[in-house]
Amino acid sequence: MVLEFIQNNMSFVIFTLALTLFLIIKRKNLQLSGPFPFLYMLMFRTSLGLKKMDRWSKKHPKVFLYLAYLSAFIGVVGVIASFIFMFWQLGFIVENEMTSGGGLVLPIKTENGLDSAVPVFYVPFWYWIIALFILATVHEFAHGVIGERFGVKIKSSGFAFLGILAPIMPAAFVEPDEKSLKSKPRWQQIAVFGAGSTSNFLFGFLFLALAVFVTAPFVDKTMTIGEISFSDVDNKSGLVDYGITSGSIISFNGEYDKLEILGDVRNLSVNETIFLEVLSNGEANTYEIQTFENPTFKGKGMIGISGLSTSYGNKAGYEFLGKSPLYAQELLTYIWFLNIAIGFMNLLPLWITDGGQIARSLLEKYFGKKSGFKVYNFISFISLIIIIFTLYPSLLFKLLGLF
Repeated sequence: MVLEFIQNNMSFVIFTLALTLFLIIKRKNLQLSGPFPFLYMLMFRTSLGLKKMDRWSKKHPKVFLYLAYLSAFIGVVGVIASFIFMFWQLGFIVENEMTSGGGLVLPIKTENGLDSAVPVFYVPFWYWIIALFILATVHEFAHGVIGERFGVKIKSSGFAFLGILAPIMPAAFVEPDEKSLKSKPRWQQIAVFGAGSTSNFLFGFLFLALAVFVTAPFVDKTMTIGEISFSDVDNKSGLVDYGITSGSIISFNGEYDKLEILGDVRNLSVNETIFLEVLSNGEANTYEIQTFENPTFKGKGMIGISGLSTSYGNKAGYEFLGKSPLYAQELLTYIWFLNIAIGFMNLLPLWITDGGQIARSLLEKYFGKKSGFKVYNFISFISLIIIIFTLYPSLLFKLLGLF
């Protein structure tokens, strides 16, 4: 099992080992936070970018003042919206009786996907590391430059590493002087905290625009879907009756357009009769099968195939491009998605997030320092519980079953 995991995630394993070795060598420069070796954070302080943050804030004061206004607004609205969204999401999971929720964003292929011991939203390694570098740099630089804009001293910048046994999630940080930050008006404090997520949203939509208006038309012009294949079949699937365990989809209810087929396969109702033409073991045949209920999404149907993948080829005259248009499209897609997703997650009202610091500042303003701090801790605790239930819905269903 361990060997299979290493083989499936070689790039991530090598990255983790190299990162661990680097941190061991540089251990004197590290600060440990959290319960080592489980869910700890290592801080590696540097002075990278500090002069540039100060220079940018002085060179473009009006631009960053407007960004500060936007950051304060998005910070407050984002904290409220994210808190409401968590309840809505949990209600959606319960209503649809979903067996799996969200997952950690990691370049790890797990045998059972989100049903594994550690829920993972898989992102290919190189897309993950490039996207993470961009969003972390943008996020932390924004904190620093808005802080400098209001005269907050930035003591250090650096890299952080979230670890569970080994360091697995690299990040970045800037460290403002707390006394200097707390001496500023409350809205400026909130602007500094909200600047990171705001910049992620802005860059996320920028990369989305590039993906939609630049690379997507280029991919459509130069490439075509060659094959839709599946590697496994559920024992409830009608394909099992025909001895089909893997293969390629040729047509779906007489439809040969690959994009239409993908849309049809992912939008099925329960007990729907379909005709699926499949190429398996060198033979192409059409099979009449009936859909069954999707255990993850109540009321949705499925034909019971998994390991679904699509291959792309170049249109005539564009063979020299290879898969580069597709790689560019996928990279931009992951960059915009992770910027938006992680920017939003960072506004969750938790102890360790910027959203948590914004929530604390607001609650202390309206409830007083002592009572506000208690409410802040309570909200953070509730947020943590909801996140756990979202990651592991089975825990919630077991708890509901006791009543």
